[in-house]
Amino acid sequence: MKDGIRVGIVGAGLLGAHHAETCAANEAAEVVGVADLRADAAQELAGKVGAQPYGSARELFEAERVDFAVIATPDPLHKDPFLAAVAAGVRTILCEKPLATTVADAEQMLAAADKAGARVFVNYSNRFAWLFMATHRVLQQGLIGEPVYGESRLDDNISVPQRLWQARSREWAAGSSTAHFLLTHVVDLLHWFLAPARVEAVYAVKQERVLGFTPDLYDGFLFWDNGIKTRVKAEWVKHIETLVEFYLCIGGRAGSVVAHRRPGYGTSEGWRAMLAADRPKDVVASCAQGLTVQGVPVTGRMIQDPTCDGERQRGCLELKEQGERVDDDLFLQAIVEDTDSPSNWQGFGPLPGAEDGLRAVRVIEAFTDSAQKGERVGVPSR
Repeated sequence: MKDGIRVGIVGAGLLGAHHAETCAANEAAEVVGVADLRADAAQELAGKVGAQPYGSARELFEAERVDFAVIATPDPLHKDPFLAAVAAGVRTILCEKPLATTVADAEQMLAAADKAGARVFVNYSNRFAWLFMATHRVLQQGLIGEPVYGESRLDDNISVPQRLWQARSREWAAGSSTAHFLLTHVVDLLHWFLAPARVEAVYAVKQERVLGFTPDLYDGFLFWDNGIKTRVKAEWVKHIETLVEFYLCIGGRAGSVVAHRRPGYGTSEGWRAMLAADRPKDVVASCAQGLTVQGVPVTGRMIQDPTCDGERQRGCLELKEQGERVDDDLFLQAIVEDTDSPSNWQGFGPLPGAEDGLRAVRVIEAFTDSAQKGERVGVPSR
C-alpha cells in the first residue's frame, strides 16, 4: 500500500473511473475509497484500484481519512458530496465541471469550503489539451494582436443525452443541459484565454423540438467587458459519426487562432495560429520553442501571407498532433507542492479553481435565463 495522498472518489461512472485509475497510477497517491449509490459500480471500480467501496459520500468520508476528494457525480448532484467532503475536513477537493448547475448551489458550496479552509479545484479538463495550452500562450503574449471576435461549436452525438448514462440517461440529462454539460467548457476556456477580460452580458436562444426532456441546443453571444464578442453554440441532437465535435476560433486585429479539438466529418484535427505580420522570425521561433520545451510540440515557420496574395511573409505556428496533460497528475502535484501553480504547469497560470468554477456557473445561468426570456441578460461580477 502506498504511503501518499489519500484519495476518495465519489461517483463510479465514466469520469469517476478515469480519476480513480489515474490517481491509482500516480506514485504520490493512494485511492482509499470509491463511493456510489450503485453498490455494484462502487464495488467494481474499488476492486480495480485496490480501494474500499462505499454506498455514499458520507459513508466514505466517515470511514476513511481522505486528503483529496474527487467529486465525479452527474452535473446536478455535486453539492451534497462536496459539502460532505468539507464537513469531514478534507483539505483539497476536485469537483468535475460544472461546479454546480445553479449559482445558489455554487455559492453555498464555496462559502462552506472557504469557512473550512478547504482548497477547491474544478476540473476544466480542456485546459490541459495541447492545442488549448498553445492558444492560451499565443493570446496571452499578444501574438495575434488585440482579440476582437471568437466563435465556438461544441456538439454531441444525440446518443449522449439518450444513452451515455445507460438507463439513467434521460433523468440525468434532464437535470443538466448542453449549456451546463458543454458550454461550461467553452466559457472557462475563453476566460482563460482572454484574461483579464470577463463576460458582462449574454444573449442566447434555445431549441426544444427533439429531445423533450432537456433543450436540444443553446446558441448565443457572450459580451465581454473590453468589447470582445464571442459566439458559442452547443447541441445535443446531432446525428454524427463521432461522439463529439469541437471547433474554436479567435480572431485578433492582426492574426487568428483556429483549433479543431474534436473534428467532424471531412475535418482534420489540428491547430494553427496565423501571427501578426509584424512578428519577426525570431519571435515565431521563440514561441514555438517555449511551448515545445513544455511538452507541447508546436512548429513555427514563415509562410507566404495569404491575406495579401503572398506578397510578404508572416509567422505561423502549427500543432498537427493532439495530446494532453493528465489532469489528476497536475492536481496531485499541486497538493505535493502546496501551490495552485505546480511546476509542470508553469506559464499557464493557476489551475482552475473556485473562482473559475463560480464565474462559469454565473455565465451559464445568465445564458439559460436569456434563452428563456428572449432578452440580453447581465452577468454579476460578484
